[in-house]
Amino acid sequence: MKNNKIIAIIAAIAVLLTAVVCVLVVINANDKKDEENTKQITEDAAEVFLPETVTSTYEDSTDVQGETTATVAPSQTTQPAVDEPSTQSATQAATQPQATTPTQPVKPASKDFDKVFTMPVAPQYIPPDVNVDFETAKVLSYKYDPDGGYFYTDDKNCWQQNFGFNEGYDSMAPLGMMNYDTVRVKFVYDNKEWLVQMWKGQYGYAFVGGEVGVYTRKVGASGTHYNCAKEEDWLNMEMAFVWDRSHDGNYQTIFTRDYTKYWWCTGFVPGLETGAPRDQFRLVTHITFESEEMANAFCTEFEKQGFRRVSKLNNGEIDTFVQVGPDVAFVWQDIVHN
Repeated sequence: MKNNKIIAIIAAIAVLLTAVVCVLVVINANDKKDEENTKQITEDAAEVFLPETVTSTYEDSTDVQGETTATVAPSQTTQPAVDEPSTQSATQAATQPQATTPTQPVKPASKDFDKVFTMPVAPQYIPPDVNVDFETAKVLSYKYDPDGGYFYTDDKNCWQQNFGFNEGYDSMAPLGMMNYDTVRVKFVYDNKEWLVQMWKGQYGYAFVGGEVGVYTRKVGASGTHYNCAKEEDWLNMEMAFVWDRSHDGNYQTIFTRDYTKYWWCTGFVPGLETGAPRDQFRLVTHITFESEEMANAFCTEFEKQGFRRVSKLNNGEIDTFVQVGPDVAFVWQDIVHN
């Protein structure tokens, strides 16, 4: 119990530092705005972005499952054409974060899973033109994917993996200006207690987004603290973040995370939403568990949380899930744990 208290205190300090860094990121972005607005978009693509106000224009289209997805309208900002990057630009590109090269996607264990689930498709993203100081942002282990237009945390190499997770962290999150919904699914498999937890909401005054985390501990452990899953327990998964920006029922797929192994799958984009419940956000997630037995244990608890099993997943039908063998996909919007 004493160790859990120490961990919780350390986590509180980390949350407060997160809030301070988010503020510094915004301040640095404002200071650099005038300089960065003169850069061409090909230079910007190698950098990390953060807007003061998000004003992206979208055209609506409908995917095969009836969900409205977003297609970015052509940019109205004309950038100067440059045949070759300058020496300064090349130097900047070398020091700015680069997108991680995607690994070859792993096929779901259930060969017929694509008959009951289709991951939403995100539009091509045109990033805003305000630069964030990467030296500040990397304190939070943030990286940027210029192709998908989202920030993410590198779960394979981040300081957060040393602290695990417990319900006290969620209670302290508002101190770091993080206001989100969460769902916890706890089950026992292979002589371990597992926690699969999802989050979606506002992260500081800078980002909105979502997360799925995988945690373990020994059977019979007391309290709510779990350790971040070790590499042998990482799970293949993919995730889409869906957002009703206008609060008019027009949910748009903003980005997707590739199907690969994670213990912590995250994604964030610039945005500001206030108030609760945060039903303007959805997470569409697909997880391949280690076995059908493990998936069954997860789904049993998932149904107890109020999620409804269906034979084929419609990405517009909220708080439902589908299972084929070890593969489980779900659409989460309204169910919330404190």
